[in-house]
Amino acid sequence: MSDSPKEIIENLIRAKQLHFPEQPLDWEYLLDQLAEFSEFYYSDKLSERLQYLVICGFSMRVEALAFEVWRDHITNMIQTSNFTCSARYNSYALNIIEGEIAHFEDELPKLKEVTTILELALWKMKMNEKSRQDMATQSQKKIKTDESITRQQCHVTCGADVIIGPVLQFLIATGLEMYD
Repeated sequence: MSDSPKEIIENLIRAKQLHFPEQPLDWEYLLDQLAEFSEFYYSDKLSERLQYLVICGFSMRVEALAFEVWRDHITNMIQTSNFTCSARYNSYALNIIEGEIAHFEDELPKLKEVTTILELALWKMKMNEKSRQDMATQSQKKIKTDESITRQQCHVTCGADVIIGPVLQFLIATGLEMYD
């Protein structure tokens, strides 16, 4: 909060990581304090410093996001945020960024559930198709088939590996467009 240049802050953070790696930083408190006291500084470098510190503060959460497009979106949000000498605006910007990260963290379980349901639906469709084929064949020949082998074959050939990827990309892209 002493209006230090970004390079000095970078050196302090590197020194802390090197010499005290197990000592955690309370980034939430630190960023809140910097946002609150930013109105006392009139430096043209304030935005650059706050952007750097926000990237540091959210880096672990951003790196933990499941999709690169989400990580890029958050990084872009931070880099394009124009932090000012207004404590109210800076707090608002931090809340928006944190909210977007939380949104993506909440979306992952939902996406997993959706893709699982889609895979099960494709599998069921393939099973029904195979069952109809077997019934047509069985009327001509009396052949016993092992149901577990049929289920496994249907699971492998249901096409989920081909369909889920594009559907997932669509769901991820659609979600980003809603928040841009």
